[in-house]
Amino acid sequence: MDSPNAAPPAPAASPGSVEQLITDEHFAIRAHLTDLRELATVFPELDQGAARGRAGAVLDFLNNELLPHAAAEEASIYPAIDRLVGAGATQTMTLDHRAIASIIAQLGVAANGDVEPGARFEAQRLLFVLEALLTTHLWKEDTAYVPLLARLDSHAYTALHAEVAGHTAHREHTH
Repeated sequence: MDSPNAAPPAPAASPGSVEQLITDEHFAIRAHLTDLRELATVFPELDQGAARGRAGAVLDFLNNELLPHAAAEEASIYPAIDRLVGAGATQTMTLDHRAIASIIAQLGVAANGDVEPGARFEAQRLLFVLEALLTTHLWKEDTAYVPLLARLDSHAYTALHAEVAGHTAHREHTH
């Protein structure tokens, strides 16, 4: 993938591999990014009920699926990458997660308050910013981190697979 907005590459990973599990989960997240962009485009024109309803659905995904995904990455994938590349190699990605969480919290305030014109434009801005940040973040993970996972020794790879598969299975059973 040459740029964050390019289509994800055809999976080169074998079915059921850690790389494929991550790629599949990122593919599912990307489908929701279209919702963020579409909502951002129309948010200022929506009536208050529609604005709150659509923002609530987006915030539900962000808080209940995206943020747990980020936490799972920090608990499993990022430590594996740090062991391969060096301590702190994933720090910038963890900082992305913090920025994403902050923007989600700001969006919750802007979208659920009095949805007056100023707040609507702020919510619109936050939706666009969040979509751009998430698109770039996923691109960086898929391009820089996923290919490195094949370098893990078999024990570390098997342990990581169990963690990622467990998170994926939990997400699928709760949604």
